[in-house]
Amino acid sequence: MPSITKRTPFSPLAAIDEGDGFNSLFRRMFNDSPGSAMLWAPSVEVTDTAEALVLTAELPGLSEDDITLTLEQNLLTIAGEKKSEREVKKDDERYLLTERYYGSFQRAFTLPSTVDADHIKAEFDKGVLTVTLPKTPQAKGRVIAVQSKK
Repeated sequence: MPSITKRTPFSPLAAIDEGDGFNSLFRRMFNDSPGSAMLWAPSVEVTDTAEALVLTAELPGLSEDDITLTLEQNLLTIAGEKKSEREVKKDDERYLLTERYYGSFQRAFTLPSTVDADHIKAEFDKGVLTVTLPKTPQAKGRVIAVQSKK
């Protein structure tokens, strides 16, 4: 029976828990900007329909110009950058709390051979990227008519 493991992707100690070692831990802890690429990656959902696989990624605060979608061989990559909306400019002004993440991100997905790469479509609406990965005719299957012998 497979086990389910709880993951805390933003915990500095997650690097050790996942066997990633101390090097990754220190990179995460001492990265020069809060919310950098190591700390934030968009949440993704993949669904399987009869006609296609549908990948949905939450990208709040971004526009379609901030996102790059590439396909090389069978590797689909979503990359982009979430830029800070505001900078502290006064000497007496400072952040007391920030839980928002900024910086570059990248997610990569290996596509199965059943995806028709020539007909992939992507739409972006209200901070949600939807990538439709249509299935090849062979992947959809077909119904074979049974005929009676006369």
